[in-house]
Amino acid sequence: MDLALIAFSGIVSIRDLITQRISNRSLLFGLFGFTILAGFDGWSIYPKSLLLSALATPLFLKLRIGAGDLKLLLLLSFFFLPSTFAILVKFLTAIALISTILILLHLSVGRSLRSNIAFAPAICGAVIWCAS
Repeated sequence: MDLALIAFSGIVSIRDLITQRISNRSLLFGLFGFTILAGFDGWSIYPKSLLLSALATPLFLKLRIGAGDLKLLLLLSFFFLPSTFAILVKFLTAIALISTILILLHLSVGRSLRSNIAFAPAICGAVIWCAS
């Protein structure tokens, strides 16, 4: 399951960095793949994490985080993030660190903060950090 997470995260993150989009097709592919793997792995899913992520969605939309990023977060939280306080702190720390690096890289290539910044690498990186 971890290898599938890393492979999926790599593909989605690279596409987001290049195109600034996360396609519904890739999210559906991830959903079907992770569902099959979860079935073989004994159904280790986390509906509470999905619910918490869904409840935070209005806040994320207010912060102008894209819908593709939110769907990615919902997908990955359901399959990989247990809903404990320690995991939440670890996830928020990881996403803050990775987001800071992404923003600095974004600025270093001459882009402004008003342009779109790929957020999938931060989401995927934080989930990988917490899932290991």
